[in-house]
Amino acid sequence: MNKRIITCLCLALVSFFSLSSCSNKTSCVIDDRKEVVTINYSSDKTYSSLADMIEEIKPSVVDIYSYGSSFVSAGSGVIVGKGESSYYVITNHHVIDNALSFDVVVYFNDDSNITYEASLIGGSPKNDIAVLQINSDKELKVASVVEDSSLVRVGEEVIAIGNPLGILGGSVTHGIISAKEREVYVDSTGYMSLFQTDAAINSGNSGGALFNSNGLLIGIVNSGYSNYEGLNFAIPWNKARDCFTSIVNTYHESGNNLGYMKGESNIGINLSSATIYSSSALTSQSDVIYVNSIDEDSDSSNKGIKDLASFSEGKYTTFYALTKINDQEVKSLEEAQRTLDKLEAGEKVKLTFKEISYARTGGFFGQNIYYLTDNTVNIEIELSQYIYSL
Repeated sequence: MNKRIITCLCLALVSFFSLSSCSNKTSCVIDDRKEVVTINYSSDKTYSSLADMIEEIKPSVVDIYSYGSSFVSAGSGVIVGKGESSYYVITNHHVIDNALSFDVVVYFNDDSNITYEASLIGGSPKNDIAVLQINSDKELKVASVVEDSSLVRVGEEVIAIGNPLGILGGSVTHGIISAKEREVYVDSTGYMSLFQTDAAINSGNSGGALFNSNGLLIGIVNSGYSNYEGLNFAIPWNKARDCFTSIVNTYHESGNNLGYMKGESNIGINLSSATIYSSSALTSQSDVIYVNSIDEDSDSSNKGIKDLASFSEGKYTTFYALTKINDQEVKSLEEAQRTLDKLEAGEKVKLTFKEISYARTGGFFGQNIYYLTDNTVNIEIELSQYIYSL
């Protein structure tokens, strides 16, 4: 079945589970102090009204303020894990990206609030998930989560809670699940399979909660389509849970280095598309998928793949157009990106490129005219594990 692709903007273990320490309604992960971090699955609690349910779950959603050397950004988060004296907050990676420190504001039903300094546990930029840790002697509300978010149905009522505009913490909106497994291209992240909802979402809601009508967390809000109303998206809990557990456990395993998503490859290649001349004769044109940039210290960087960014800086005299992945021709930017996104650490991949060169026209005020050369380059990569770092 064909799925329409929508481009949207971001709103700005070795033990996987340790069930022996938990009841059948919980799941556990281990952090660096080897305390049990508990995730609460499901809830037998019933509510007499929607207002009662919201009052119960709302304190599990927090405001997050991230501070960089020259910026302050605001977003949202959800408390999803509890240790002996610490709590674990899941949010979007783009909420905390490039920040040096973090404040987490927790709201209580008595209209009070407490601000905590938070520590970064780790993240997965590809999945737009990050985890923060806060320490509190005060008992905080931990969200209960759905056992399997794949069972969520289109038409189910949902509640979104977050910090729209960065100043309206604890705002609640109401809607339904409009679609499941919606393939969405999210800026700076790539293609993601998301829940679509018509619950109102605005900048600052990123990292906030999407609950079902039973008060169970089913998703982490991460984006909205800014030109239209009622077109908003959330990361399904199953994916967010996998990221959370991997990040917390790898944080422990690495000896206090930051945690990461196991299996996420370090290919680090960023693509774009354009129409350029097919040869140096400059008589016909072709659509090409070119290497726009390469992540520093990535597999692609280590293999010397030539990108437009480095070309523009004078590092190379040519750059690469991607033509095949594992000897299969790639016919569109979407196809290429999807294929690369599916690659995991430990896999081998063969990339075939043609070089792009240029001719200068029009004298001093002229422009570069780009064309494909006859030179074909094959590069084989054994993909390494992406390790999250600041």
